Amino acid sequence: MSQSLPTKVFNTEKSDYAFPEIILGQEVGLFDTINKFYPELWKLYKTQKNQDWDENEFDYSSCNVQFKTCDKHTYDMMIKTLAWQWEADSVAARSIAGVLAPVCTSSEAWSGWVEITKNEIVHAATYSEIVRNSFDSPDDILNEILAVQESLSRLRVVSEVFNNAFETSYDYARGARPNDQETYNAIYMFIVGLLCMERIQFMASFAVTFGIVDGTGLFQPIGKAVQKIAQDEFEIHVQYGKEVLRAMFKTERGRTAFEQSQQTILDLINEVTSSEVDWTEYAFSEGRELTGVTCEMMKDWVYFSATDVAKFFGLQDKVDFPLVEENPLRYMESWLNMSKVQASNQEEDTAQYKVGVMKRDDQDEVFEVDF
Repeated sequence: MSQSLPTKVFNTEKSDYAFPEIILGQEVGLFDTINKFYPELWKLYKTQKNQDWDENEFDYSSCNVQFKTCDKHTYDMMIKTLAWQWEADSVAARSIAGVLAPVCTSSEAWSGWVEITKNEIVHAATYSEIVRNSFDSPDDILNEILAVQESLSRLRVVSEVFNNAFETSYDYARGARPNDQETYNAIYMFIVGLLCMERIQFMASFAVTFGIVDGTGLFQPIGKAVQKIAQDEFEIHVQYGKEVLRAMFKTERGRTAFEQSQQTILDLINEVTSSEVDWTEYAFSEGRELTGVTCEMMKDWVYFSATDVAKFFGLQDKVDFPLVEENPLRYMESWLNMSKVQASNQEEDTAQYKVGVMKRDDQDEVFEVDF
């Protein structure tokens, strides 16, 4: 009598341990740390693991008083910003491992995505704790946050990509969809969509939070908590997404996915950027303002973030928005520990990693990529 297990549970015939595909390769078998085919992903996984922190590290009691006493415009801008951040991290915390579990076929890649998912849970829990501890009636604030339709609208473009990936992934898991290029492309676009959310949308939102904290001197504990979140996103999550996409591009299916999805990627970058510009104009409407920061400066920050993504894919000459390559918000350098010069990740890092945590070993490597 055969003792074989269901292939999707444990593939006893797996033969690609030395060269596993990141997604939709041979079904998984042993969790393998002997073969390190994606060492940069493993390094980023370890870095994220070593930076683990807890949502209860900050005392928000001073924020309770400040929300009661600050001017209405500052209150509104902070609440509306927290609303989107909480909602977006809630989506990320549920989506990353959820979408990728049925299709990820690399031990290294899966380790990183699970650790990033755990980290997104901490992020979402942090926003929840900010609300729970900063207000006398947090349930009322929760309802107020959910009522901000403009913040929900910011999630529409990326959420459509995520939803398609969810359906594709689980159709594949239950045998209703083949392991073909169309399936691959849907998961590929999920990874692209996640990069757009984390590199463009999250960065735009963080700039408002830090602008309020810097400009008013208020909400310092919230600023410090969100700084931890922002550093996770900028130093780990964004770099991880780019590294995955680079690795995928080295494969035939990955190159095909990029070629077939290029217009979709361009549309996504344009739409996400446009939605962030619309949100910025809304955030600065109705008398709301930030000390030392104009609406135009904040929109340039959106373009600055989007330019990095467009350049990563080699689409900078095709986008619908102005390219901005010099940081328009200098205060963000201290909050994010950014490098002075923005460049595509094929050339140099866009963030300064913590000393001693990581070391680049690919400066002289020529990646076989077009984007």
